[in-house]
Amino acid sequence: MSARLRVISICLATGAFLLLAVQAQTQATEPHAGSEAQAGDNARGAFVEVLATNYFAQGPEAEAEFAPTPVMPGASGRARVKVAAAGGASVKAQFTGLKDPTTFGNEFLTYVLWGAIPNGRTLKISELAFKGDHWEAVATTAMHTFAMVVTAEPYAAVTQPSSIVVLKGTPATNNAAQAASARFELLGDAYTPAGHSYEPLDRSSGYAPAFIQAMNARRIAQAFQAEKYAPQEFAAAEDHYQYMIHKLIQEKKASKHLLSTADSVEEIFDKARSISIQRQQNGK
Repeated sequence: MSARLRVISICLATGAFLLLAVQAQTQATEPHAGSEAQAGDNARGAFVEVLATNYFAQGPEAEAEFAPTPVMPGASGRARVKVAAAGGASVKAQFTGLKDPTTFGNEFLTYVLWGAIPNGRTLKISELAFKGDHWEAVATTAMHTFAMVVTAEPYAAVTQPSSIVVLKGTPATNNAAQAASARFELLGDAYTPAGHSYEPLDRSSGYAPAFIQAMNARRIAQAFQAEKYAPQEFAAAEDHYQYMIHKLIQEKKASKHLLSTADSVEEIFDKARSISIQRQQNGK
């Protein structure tokens, strides 16, 4: 019996998690006609520019506001940014009016806060966590002059913002703290092949979002035929995935080790997805 079949056999005794595991694999290997329409500019190479703020010029602590974009006009947000004498800053942000990420398609399961510096890189600040009636982020960043946006994403391990920008940071009121615009390079249609759509994943099982997102990363990689075009990366991710499922069923709890494994699963499947897309575009 193969390793995959042994894991599925174990899942049969668990009920809820079996439904998730089988559903994720089936949806990834059986494309559905008519993909979910994503809001916003989905063209590859798209970008959005947001005025950055020099938080050192603002003082040891400053507040930042977030304005909604047309894709989610009822959203709003506020962040408190505290700069450190040695450089960098801590960010505590809270957001309201954000609808479920699946509003943009069943492949979108979370929101991510990003920062970008003028004439420089875009860096992930933090995944947003859902706290009852709002979303929040608490994180540190090496940046001290930066702009911020919030995007809908399929999983937390993404390395570049999607084209679904739901909130933009607004410039500071202190003119001395204003800096040049920062450009966020956006991904478009990077998670849904043409003619493909995803069924909803069961998120009511009680498992931590990280495990559901790992399953989502797997089915997205499969949808882009990563097994064929990025076999080494996909096989490595699959090994981690099967280990994660097996240990989760054994332990029946979200240990720190398993949560870290789920993050690795997302990262490697995301790498396999990206490589698969590149190789298909290059005709390899």
